[in-house]
Amino acid sequence: MRMDTSTDAVIIGNPNSGRAGDEGYLERFAKILRSGGLAVEVLNTEYPDHATELASLAGDRLVVAAGGDGTVNEVLNGLSRGATLGILPLGTANVLARELGLPLDAEAACQRILNGERSKVDFGVATNEEGDERRFACMAGIGFDAKVVDAVTPRQKRYLRGLAFQVTAFRVLFGNKFPPLEIIRGDEVHVARFAIVANGHYYGGDYRVSRPGLLTSGELETILVERVSVLLRPDVFAGIMARRPLNRSMKSFTSTEVHARAPGAEVPVQLDGELWGTLPMSFRIEPGALNVVR
Repeated sequence: MRMDTSTDAVIIGNPNSGRAGDEGYLERFAKILRSGGLAVEVLNTEYPDHATELASLAGDRLVVAAGGDGTVNEVLNGLSRGATLGILPLGTANVLARELGLPLDAEAACQRILNGERSKVDFGVATNEEGDERRFACMAGIGFDAKVVDAVTPRQKRYLRGLAFQVTAFRVLFGNKFPPLEIIRGDEVHVARFAIVANGHYYGGDYRVSRPGLLTSGELETILVERVSVLLRPDVFAGIMARRPLNRSMKSFTSTEVHARAPGAEVPVQLDGELWGTLPMSFRIEPGALNVVR
């Protein structure tokens, strides 16, 4: 499709996130941006990865992802290095929006897009066995949480919102076996049953897995869970509920690149809350490679 190249900004909306697919609803936010002096084009996605295609056509403009973390991830994967990412948080967890300190109210987020600072942050890149690559803004989850992502239905997310993942997590925890993972940093091989490769502080909403400031650190932090059942240990579970970083109670390490494999087993991987393939896979950081409004 052709875009109106005279516009300053493009809003790309996901019809499955809140009311983002209602063209009139997105136009409401476009009017706020236009009142601030921006020329804005509104585009709705029609199928999976359509947001990536649309973002790739936007050139070096301001590209506003209107939706949840899945929409943000799709837009991220289409952005040119000269483009700037803005976010209208219309999803369930809105992890990157929280990471950037953005308002979770969409109208207030519009004002931030107009008046906020432009800055550079890191993003991660996952590479599968075939050499295919996909960017991620906040985290890659290996094993347990990828199974949870796979099990949560759109209906559950619509009616239970953030609780959908918590409810499903208990069902997955007690209904599955988790094969050992080999997490490799240089010459070191760590064994775990669940691992999170984090580029940010937040996880699944306002839960925390790592220290603040990771998004601009030039490193990934890998959190290792040696037994998935340990997440229910009273002290660990209390810390999770209190929003204390998971790395306080689990082994973790920082690196610019990490590899993961699970010999003899098929282990899924999620990136920013969306399934993307199975192990083996590697993960690396791209420091300061993403322009954002914050």
